[in-house]
Amino acid sequence: MIQLDKINKYYKTGAETLRVLNDITLNIEQGDYISIMGPSGSGKSTLLNMLGLLDVFDTGSYRLEGVQTEVLDEEQRARIRGENIGFIFQSFQLIDRLTAAENVELPLILDEQSPKERKQKVAHVLAQVGLSDRATHRPGQMSGGQLQRVAIARAIVMQPQLILADEPTGNLDQKSGKEIVALLEELNRKGLTVVVVTHDLALGKRAKRRCVMVDGELSETPMGDDTAYESIVMGF
Repeated sequence: MIQLDKINKYYKTGAETLRVLNDITLNIEQGDYISIMGPSGSGKSTLLNMLGLLDVFDTGSYRLEGVQTEVLDEEQRARIRGENIGFIFQSFQLIDRLTAAENVELPLILDEQSPKERKQKVAHVLAQVGLSDRATHRPGQMSGGQLQRVAIARAIVMQPQLILADEPTGNLDQKSGKEIVALLEELNRKGLTVVVVTHDLALGKRAKRRCVMVDGELSETPMGDDTAYESIVMGF
């Protein structure tokens, strides 16, 4: 599904050049569940933005579903994002004046789907995340866990193949966080590919594949050796 080959990203800081991503090579198969952990500033979110076609890299190759993404213009990148990728953010990124249903409906409106189609799809995904009874509520009337469920419903309403989650439990209490993790894992069991950037060791350990980023370099830790994984992460 995804093939990254020697991806590099640089930022200019005055007279210096900072290498944010350092020869990132990673293959992600359909249905994978991957966590990426690392200290602040290690390049995790930058990598997630690259995967989501929200940012461009300087050198290397990124193939998504067989498409060589570096040759695409912004309109083509936007179309692929809309059709193939769902985003979940720590801060939810909902519009306060819209109801839960209206927030979820936005991608469908941008895709110019008919009102009837939109209504059916919004009702389906709100039921899927357990929020049918909150469809007419606005963000200010919902808890953090409910807000993240709305965000997840919005992320999946276009039936993407890939979910990119940046600290999805970061603003939630422990109970709500566990509910969101369970929901993401249920989506993964249904075939969605899930990539999670997190500082939460418990969440990182649950993934089927576990990656660590330090100073822009990505490495995958072997499954089954929790002690070694915890030692790396706790060393951040």
